Amino acid sequence: MDGGLQPAIPEELAATFVPKTNGVYMMGSNGVITCDTYGNHPTLFKKGQEPLLFDTSVQGNLDLNHNQAWTEACKTGHGSIEHKALTSSFDYAGPFTETVLMGNLAIRSHQLRRENASAREEYFGRKKLYWDGVNMKITNLEEANQFVTKPYRKGWELSNL
Repeated sequence: MDGGLQPAIPEELAATFVPKTNGVYMMGSNGVITCDTYGNHPTLFKKGQEPLLFDTSVQGNLDLNHNQAWTEACKTGHGSIEHKALTSSFDYAGPFTETVLMGNLAIRSHQLRRENASAREEYFGRKKLYWDGVNMKITNLEEANQFVTKPYRKGWELSNL
């Protein structure tokens, strides 16, 4: 779910699930797992059973653990044992994040519309998008590129280093 855009609520969730503005649900053959933003409040829903809230208190401080591991990997360098032990190094997380964000571009461009010759609204963004990662742009729907980045104030522009 993203900013109020929500998919249909699965049957297993219909009676007990309260949709939020943002979150995730993953459907499996034995039920549905939901969580809030940042993975908070993971809950398992099975048809005909009470929702099961997972106890995450035994995990320790995941942010601290991740940040310490990432810092050590930066210190020891690319290819080090510490780097290879990361669950989310830049060489993995960067392309993965880019792929996931394409979903956001698809959702946003799906709503693009304009008036056609018959004075009716036409949803012209409802098509497969082609991504040029090197140039950071969609190649077959220029109007969708407005969602890729934004104008920056003077002095805060991004540069290619």
